[in-house]
Amino acid sequence: MALKDILVHIDDTPYCERRFKIALQIAKQNEAGITALFARADPSLKGFEPNMKKRHEAHEALSEKIHSRFAKLADKAGITLTWVTAKLPSSSDQVTNQVIQQTQQSDMIIVGQHDNKSADGSVPEDMPEHLVLETGRPVLIIPYAGEFKSVGKKVVVAWTSGRESVRALNDAIPLMGEAKKVKVVAINPKKNTKKESGVTAEQAAAHLTRHGIKTESDQFSTRGVDEGNLILNCLADERADLLVMGAYGHHRFRELILGGVTQKVFENMTTPVLMSH
Repeated sequence: MALKDILVHIDDTPYCERRFKIALQIAKQNEAGITALFARADPSLKGFEPNMKKRHEAHEALSEKIHSRFAKLADKAGITLTWVTAKLPSSSDQVTNQVIQQTQQSDMIIVGQHDNKSADGSVPEDMPEHLVLETGRPVLIIPYAGEFKSVGKKVVVAWTSGRESVRALNDAIPLMGEAKKVKVVAINPKKNTKKESGVTAEQAAAHLTRHGIKTESDQFSTRGVDEGNLILNCLADERADLLVMGAYGHHRFRELILGGVTQKVFENMTTPVLMSH
């Protein structure tokens, strides 16, 4: 499926412009438009306050300030930008709900990794996890550390032949159109393949090749190294600028239960990660 509507979450963190520029790059590659959703909470709000109106006005003003700066970047790139300012909530959980609602008309979501050191409570720590598990859309998560001149030129696909992995691989095809190298990696394939007839990493690579994407495959055994660290090591070895993987887990009453590998990548990513569920 071609990407035509890309949603990027906007806030006032120092890393926001980085992910917006990545959104522009992907939009240009796919001839897509961008919807930028400015959504953040004010944790200091406690019900009705005398200066409530001023806080909402400050929220709108901050959104417009960022919009003005980012609109220039979009114009320079020749990308159509739609700017949406969400209402100012007091709870960061409501920010997640605001983003989820907007995803219903998007092909892909771009968000930032949570940074505990700079967090001020305006954006929920677990928003990327909720978006992956609840929206039915691929989510591209941009790390708070590092500079990323490109996304999708050198790609590692973590392959298991499960539904989530299949979904992620196909969701990532629009990002790999200009890839110089894609490697599909199976880790402990016999352990992770639920069915004997499961597609191998080699077969998954052949599927991408039929889409015109230069792809190779490999497989590894953990041998005492946990799967999450092995994936992260593989990214470093390949100098990858994108990891593609399925997110394993489920949600009940807003409580997330994620697989250990998924959680490891969420917490330690140094490369943009596209996740699907």
